[in-house]
Amino acid sequence: MTAIAQTPIDGLQKQNLGYLETLESEGYEFRSQIITEFDQANASQNVNINLSKDYTYIVVALGDSNIPGIALEIKPSKNAKVSEQSLANGMTGQSYQLVPSKSGRFKFSINVSGLSASSKGFVSFMVLRK
Repeated sequence: MTAIAQTPIDGLQKQNLGYLETLESEGYEFRSQIITEFDQANASQNVNINLSKDYTYIVVALGDSNIPGIALEIKPSKNAKVSEQSLANGMTGQSYQLVPSKSGRFKFSINVSGLSASSKGFVSFMVLRK
């Protein structure tokens, strides 16, 4: 029998699954997920997504155990009602409920903070809607 060490990305996927199951139990359906590697030189990434005023969205950026901090910015925030959602203890990231006032393109900036020069980590960016 071979023991396989759990990597930070394995832990991130487990954490994602638990979070998704909770949101799906509240009526949200999974729309998309992007997992990206971050390091000190590449600590920011932008994602552009078209959202419809007919839905309520949850957008979330979760980091693996190597990611010290994440800030998620939404633009244009004035075109939506935005409220921060709490994450379970031990989760690194940010989650927002978003209710667009009109359909259109939104820009999400994922910014990782606190990485040392030698460390890398993964961030999962997910969108759900109901």
